[in-house]
Amino acid sequence: MPKDGRVYVGADLGATKILAAVFDSSMKPLATEKAKTPREASAKAVVAALAETVRRALAASGADAKSLAGVGVAVPGPLDRARGIVRYTPNMGFKDYALGSELAGLFGAPAFLDNDVQAGVYGELRAGALRGKRNAVGVFVGTGIGGGIVIDGKVYRGSTGSAGEVGHMTLLDGGALCGCGNYGCLEALASRGAMAKDALALAAAGKAPGMLDAAGTDIRKYRSSAIASSIESGDKSVRRAVDRAAYWLGVGLANIVHLLNPEAIVIGGGIATRFGERYLERALASMEEHLMPGLSGSAQVLLSELGDLAVPTGAAYPAAEAAGGAAP
Repeated sequence: MPKDGRVYVGADLGATKILAAVFDSSMKPLATEKAKTPREASAKAVVAALAETVRRALAASGADAKSLAGVGVAVPGPLDRARGIVRYTPNMGFKDYALGSELAGLFGAPAFLDNDVQAGVYGELRAGALRGKRNAVGVFVGTGIGGGIVIDGKVYRGSTGSAGEVGHMTLLDGGALCGCGNYGCLEALASRGAMAKDALALAAAGKAPGMLDAAGTDIRKYRSSAIASSIESGDKSVRRAVDRAAYWLGVGLANIVHLLNPEAIVIGGGIATRFGERYLERALASMEEHLMPGLSGSAQVLLSELGDLAVPTGAAYPAAEAAGGAAP
């Protein structure tokens, strides 16, 4: 138990997994718990799974419900943060759902909602790679690509709270179809989902036998680990597909620098860690290639320091700050 007896929970509620973390008043993580998000379930079933994961995390930390001083939950999609309402989140059944008040009732503690990537950027700003930065951008590369913007030391949310959707910048008119319905978005060209589509096409065409052995032709099995395994087995065509995704990520980073002139960009989401230095070097080379003269080297590109804990950390901070916790 922490010395002051208070703990805070931050949870990353995604379409495939739930990650809950318990923090003390200095925002030191005490325990984490993971669970699979119920697929094709109702919002109530998802909330029940979230609540159970939080309870298990509290038990693992040695704390109890009476010690809980606040809960923060980060979800993908548009929110009404002030009212604690999830406007819409695909695959989880949320539509104009009052998640904040429900969680407050379940745990008897204040509850706060945030967008998942904006929470991740806030976590990096307060406790990770962006500490001390005044103007920065976070780009989180996973199945999709999300982003968050820091201006004058604060997360910029825009007029409706959706600022930072860097994954939906159009980079290639008429390019690959994106999940948002548009064509040629950064997400459609550089995400893990984009890599998976390319790798599936290569495997089906007989040009990536290692990929075929690792995952067959079921795109749901084309996770980062399977793609990495095929590269390790010698699938040069899949390696080129990953290099291509890194190239387009660099184009997107250059656009961000041109628009916002940040002092730093943090790359999170696990893809850079999975594919290593070659991936990041390709992205940085592409970024520099596409920058206008005078802006080369103007933005420091950093890797996430918090990893999977970036989003739970950023989600928990508002709860701790509201209760007078969270060391500066």
